[in-house]
Amino acid sequence: MIWMVVCVPLLLSACSSNAGTKVAINTPASPSSVQQPTSGKADTDPVKLTFSTYFLSDQVKTAVKKYESLHPNVEVELQTTLPYGKDLDEVMALQEKYITTMNTEILAGKGPDLLELDILPQESYTGKKLLLNLDELVKSSPSFRKENCFMNILDNAKLDGGLYGIPLYFSLDALQGDAAAIGNTGAAIDDSNWSWEDFIETAKQLKQKGNANAVFYSSQSYMLSELTTENFAQMVKQQKGKKVFNDTLFLSFMNRIKQMRDEGVLFDIEKDGGGRESFSKGDLHAYFYDARIDSFENYVYNASIEGVPALYTKPHPHENGPGGYFTTLGTVSINANSAHQQAAWDLLQFLMDDEDASASSSTVIRGFPINQKAYDLQAQQLAEAGKLVTEGQEEISVNKAMLDPLKSTLSSAVHWNHAPLSLDLEQMIYKESQFFFSGQKSAEAVAKLVQNKVNVMLNE
Repeated sequence: MIWMVVCVPLLLSACSSNAGTKVAINTPASPSSVQQPTSGKADTDPVKLTFSTYFLSDQVKTAVKKYESLHPNVEVELQTTLPYGKDLDEVMALQEKYITTMNTEILAGKGPDLLELDILPQESYTGKKLLLNLDELVKSSPSFRKENCFMNILDNAKLDGGLYGIPLYFSLDALQGDAAAIGNTGAAIDDSNWSWEDFIETAKQLKQKGNANAVFYSSQSYMLSELTTENFAQMVKQQKGKKVFNDTLFLSFMNRIKQMRDEGVLFDIEKDGGGRESFSKGDLHAYFYDARIDSFENYVYNASIEGVPALYTKPHPHENGPGGYFTTLGTVSINANSAHQQAAWDLLQFLMDDEDASASSSTVIRGFPINQKAYDLQAQQLAEAGKLVTEGQEEISVNKAMLDPLKSTLSSAVHWNHAPLSLDLEQMIYKESQFFFSGQKSAEAVAKLVQNKVNVMLNE
């Protein structure tokens, strides 16, 4: 699982591209009473919007086509790139070209009216006020229906104090565990606001009272990169006009993870388990494992393996407050220099509100819809069908009782798992921390090296 978690996101980001093919589509400009943004045009005047996205999902294409049929006065040009290449090198080259082109246009005060931010340096744009702050529009637009959205996501997916992009989808970062086996130990589990220190104490009880092979399995280096990205906002502070990475907190993460392995709480899949092949045999039973829940299939399939679909909040520093972690996907922003901000906002709302298109899409897509009504329709259809067919054509039984805990956990996720993409933080930490976990360098030396690298990149 860890090998898949580490490698698959890289392949997915490399293989889902869009920047050269242009598709003309019609779309609307229905004004609202909000003073900003304004388009300077009447409702019926023709408007042409440009929308640039590296990965053009079927859901977005479906919604835009529907929007075209409803609003013939607005033309939307979707600027996309081929989602494949002859090899990985070509795919990566296309991705780099897309990022370079978009950076050049946006930083020059040009670029499309709307853009998807998933592989772009959002922090660079917000720092230079190049994206429209959507906060006031969300609060004051009569056409925006907050009750239909997962507002716990929108309220917490902010940078520099503003909402500069709206994620059309999001995923949950949690622990998934064998509730039956945990219950048989009699150990008390309180994941409402537990820290990793609390988790370790609970793990010791599970080891004493249970008979599982491990309490938690992961990879030490992967777990460290996850902890860092999950808590990145708390680890970077402003000092004398510069951003400084907290190496003390990073050092504590390293020592805690090593402690977990030394005390038998953590089973390191790469070192203890011999790597990918050993794990694939399925001969290891653990009470908890790290899980990114990004689709109904992902959730239901994992639940079917464990027998009991139990979700647990990931441990985190107490000062962060209660709640789980989430990751955003398909984040769409409006160019602050767009001449058609109102029309762009109307289109963005439609992409969020199109429940029919979202609900009729596959339940194996990456990410849950930000629109709660769309989510509820998907869950209802799945429960009524009584089964889910995976991409591998495996049928898994589903019922409402199985799905209810997922909605509750998604609604309580308030900690944004986000770090600047330009840092390539996960890969850098994964590489450098191996020197500590293999005993080649001290924790202090690795922490200082990582801090220096992150500081340089943060302040470039």
